[in-house]
Amino acid sequence: MKFSTLSISLLATILSPLSGVNAFSVTPTVPTISAKSRTTTTLYVEPIMVKDGDDSLVVATTPSVKSGPTMESMATAIAPGIRLTGGEKLREEGLTGKGVKVGVIDDGIDAGHPGFEGKVVQQSWWHEGRGLSHGTHVAGTIHMMAPDADIYDYRALGQNGGSYEQIAEAVNEAVEDGCDIINMSLGGPGASYGLYRAIRNAHRKGVLIVCAAGNDGDNNPLTNENSYPANFRQAMSIAAVSKQDNLPTAWFSNTNAQVDYAGIGVDVISFKVGGGYMSNTGTSMACPHVCGFLTALLTKGGEYEDTIKDDASCRDLINDKFLIDIGREGEDRSTGLGYLTYLTKDEFELQFFDLPDYALLSAV
Repeated sequence: MKFSTLSISLLATILSPLSGVNAFSVTPTVPTISAKSRTTTTLYVEPIMVKDGDDSLVVATTPSVKSGPTMESMATAIAPGIRLTGGEKLREEGLTGKGVKVGVIDDGIDAGHPGFEGKVVQQSWWHEGRGLSHGTHVAGTIHMMAPDADIYDYRALGQNGGSYEQIAEAVNEAVEDGCDIINMSLGGPGASYGLYRAIRNAHRKGVLIVCAAGNDGDNNPLTNENSYPANFRQAMSIAAVSKQDNLPTAWFSNTNAQVDYAGIGVDVISFKVGGGYMSNTGTSMACPHVCGFLTALLTKGGEYEDTIKDDASCRDLINDKFLIDIGREGEDRSTGLGYLTYLTKDEFELQFFDLPDYALLSAV
């Protein structure tokens, strides 16, 4: 049973940073943006639990691997993952996600974070209590990639997990709400027919589904680690790569024949509950880079509005214009067809690092 649906007007009252209270009486700290750099060497896994119909809980394959509060001041800098995915260039060319609705199905979003600038316009929650950290970080990346897009928050995961049924309900509601694209940085080892039907319905209606590939990888590209909904063919399965020369696949990233693309997923800086920034690592973090990029391409009145009509036309576009081949030459089980970015190969290498000699990217 869903607890409530919040309109933007209600959000302004309940989730105001000055009120100290957000939905369901969760009390965050007053949001602030720190100007000081903090680092940490501690890594730990924060599992997301998914309940598949019965009383047993299974650990989802897309937890985040946290790496501390914040690795650099974000008061003046742009997050490295945003730069590497072409966020600055997208904004310069007017591709900001204006008029696009993004559904984020996760553990909830701290809509009062000042970084969102009021762009979390609706919240539908199936859970109350603790949470929001993962979803806030995920949504923050999407917002930084496409700052004018409207974000719809579907809290289908709580502190004790959520069910595939609830996630399916969230997908269906996102479709009914008119979302153009849905981000799901979550998953589990078993397929749910109810969730499959919801995703199939969204796919048929032209909604783009972007999912984290999963964090059960064993650093062996010859083995299969499967996660759903990422492994459904109607979804884009996103692997994680590191911010290093040649964009190596993160050791934890799932490998299988269903992996489609890769995004930055290591030491990703994004929003922290209550204000400020923190660094997380996981395919959960790679997924919103790709989702935010596609959201920017969907900008109403933008160059690609009439080009992207559905999943197939979107893949045709990005495969032709915005893909860098990394890992093994050609399509591979670790990064799919390659790394997605709005930067040309020359722009990428000029600002960042070398890429494999066979890397191909068509200029915009």
